[in-house]
Amino acid sequence: MLSNDPISIQFRIPASDHLGKNEVEGKVRFLPDSVELDWRLKGNVFRGGQLEVETVSLSYGDIEHVELKKRWWKLRSIILRISDPTLVEQIPGVEMGKMGLEIDDRSRDEAKKLESLIDFKRSIFLVDEQTRRLEAMSNEI
Repeated sequence: MLSNDPISIQFRIPASDHLGKNEVEGKVRFLPDSVELDWRLKGNVFRGGQLEVETVSLSYGDIEHVELKKRWWKLRSIILRISDPTLVEQIPGVEMGKMGLEIDDRSRDEAKKLESLIDFKRSIFLVDEQTRRLEAMSNEI
């Protein structure tokens, strides 16, 4: 069942280097109108403390695909494919708009609600876009 309550999922993107300099931690929030991605680089020996949290706002239309990966009957990660890679290019570990987010243990129950919510919100966005195009075409005639 769908509700208007936002879904919040804690995640991490593992470091791509062996020293762990660019490990990312954050929270992705699926709000009624948009998706907000709050992230920061995790503090380590090389950088010192935690850095400032940065926020990326995405519409549901910007999300092309959502994939939930399970291992041993538990959700382990979410793969988000973003239609415009420039929206998330500043986040380390994101390649060409493909984000592999490892789900924190505390957020696994929330992540189960995610797939149906994204499909529903994306279908609403696509219907709205099609309606706008049809209205524009009918105004031209």
